[in-house]
Amino acid sequence: MVKEAFPIIHPKIKLEIKLEKVENLHIHEEVIPHILHKLTEDIRADNLFKHPVIVDSKTLVVLDGMHRVAATKNLGCRFIPVCLVEYDNPHIKVGCWCRVINHSSNLKKLVRSIRETGYVVEECQGEKARKLVNERKAIAAIMASSKCFAVYGPQKNIREIYEAIKQIELKLGSHGYSISYDTESDAQKKVSSGNTLSMLMAPSVSKKDVVEVALKREVFAHKTTRHVIPVRPLFVNVPLEMLKGTLTLKKVNEILVENLTKKQITRLPPGQIIDRRYEEELYVFE
Repeated sequence: MVKEAFPIIHPKIKLEIKLEKVENLHIHEEVIPHILHKLTEDIRADNLFKHPVIVDSKTLVVLDGMHRVAATKNLGCRFIPVCLVEYDNPHIKVGCWCRVINHSSNLKKLVRSIRETGYVVEECQGEKARKLVNERKAIAAIMASSKCFAVYGPQKNIREIYEAIKQIELKLGSHGYSISYDTESDAQKKVSSGNTLSMLMAPSVSKKDVVEVALKREVFAHKTTRHVIPVRPLFVNVPLEMLKGTLTLKKVNEILVENLTKKQITRLPPGQIIDRRYEEELYVFE
């Protein structure tokens, strides 16, 4: 019997690479227009879809690859390469991104800018601020080298909290602040070393939160989740005409599996292609 998915067995996780109907996938995070435009044009220029999106096998919720899903829709594709994983596998972690705030002004002006958005900002000890955020009693915490502040708002559920954080980001951007995104440990190092003014700590999102929001056809604000998966396959290199064509899903999957079977899978050192912060093993098809 011809297989309709290409399996990859790893000690920590089982992966299956196949094609799926684009319309069947559920994204959980909004896309950023300028990133989507560039990615769409890059895929169009290559005439290939290189990297599969990571998808929960049970719910077809996209864990990583929101912009690639949107790009395939822009390009008129019926199918998209996916890497199916079992989301409830304990080796798949979901974390969050800290907002690193870069500006030459002082902390007092930063706090004033956030208060102007209508949120209450109160100074407190760092551990207390972190606890308030983790318990979702505060929507965020400003962590600087000398002082820490808890940011309070009326938002209750996690999606509303990240929408509030997005509005804070927009407000700070209008005041000349530059926002970048990092893991909590890397953000703390930048603040402690004086390389940045402060960081905005956001609450963690659970797997349950991700699935519930996606299945409601809602989305979180950008840069809400940071999924860490033990293994990530790259360079399946599926031609766009195969994704746009009239063949059945069964047939295109049979062709995909046949093509991948002929290729050699090479394991790359973590960080060779993707940022080391993702802590993943990378497999490429050559």
